[in-house]
Amino acid sequence: MTTRTTKTDQLHQKISDLLSRSSKPLILSHSRPDGDAIGSLIGLFLALQKKGKKPQMVIIDGVPRKFKFLYGSDQINRSIKDDFDLVITVDCADQKRVAYPTELPDIQLNIDHHITNELYAETNLVIPEQPATTAILAEYLPDWGFDVDKNSANALLMGMVTDTIGFRTSNVSPDFLRLAADLMEKGADLSSVYQEALTSQSLPASIVWGKALSRIKSEGNLAWTTITLEDRAAASYLGNDDADLTNHLSSLENIDIEVLFNEQKDGKVKVSWRSNAKHDVSKLAMQFNGGGHPPAAGAEIIGDLETVVPLVIGKTKFFMKGQI
Repeated sequence: MTTRTTKTDQLHQKISDLLSRSSKPLILSHSRPDGDAIGSLIGLFLALQKKGKKPQMVIIDGVPRKFKFLYGSDQINRSIKDDFDLVITVDCADQKRVAYPTELPDIQLNIDHHITNELYAETNLVIPEQPATTAILAEYLPDWGFDVDKNSANALLMGMVTDTIGFRTSNVSPDFLRLAADLMEKGADLSSVYQEALTSQSLPASIVWGKALSRIKSEGNLAWTTITLEDRAAASYLGNDDADLTNHLSSLENIDIEVLFNEQKDGKVKVSWRSNAKHDVSKLAMQFNGGGHPPAAGAEIIGDLETVVPLVIGKTKFFMKGQI
């Protein structure tokens, strides 16, 4: 069964049955996990665990430093520790990005909010209208028969906060904010989540920011910059992510689309787009076999910065003119 909306009770009953029958669910998400991925993993894990199940979370990239404050983050493993009887993916638009250490098993349940989701599981709950996968879980876990306690609520709120850059993206709705308020009533600590996940920054990350911001370029309402392997090495920054610089770029005045190019060790460049309400950059990312949602999208492109940057910036200019 597949849907992109919540149009039938039948779908939710099937999800409830799947989760209720499973005793050892395996929960997966995408490589280089962001806050929504980690929050979805932990939020669902804790809700299932509280019901007496023995879930496990596996993601080969592990937990980014800034999300380790969450209760349950130490339960995310890089490899499989136990048998499983149900495979669930959260916040993952396509199977290629699932961070799994061996050959990927059949996926029974796919819960996501990306409009580019490929509907690859036996049962798919994909709601593009929701700004975060954690919001889907916050709304429907009680309907599926699972309680959301303080720790689960905190993880879910963290995903909602990070995927909307602190409730600032154009897809934030009154209902989304009501869900956040409900999680706070369950004990989630908005102040702590905001500080740890969005405001706090390590010294190495700050150095990476300085190097990348020093080479920022703009043309009209488009701005872009790069993070190189040398930047991360010089800063002693251990991650291969963008140190959340993409979110900072989204605050640039009089800029409609921001692009960050993040050089990777495997001969690829990770490209991240951010946009205002005027442009749906998920459509642009799909031109490069990527995906995402209207205000934020990304893709991995084979090549070096000298090749990838002019290619992507050229297509982005055409896109902003309505020619793609």
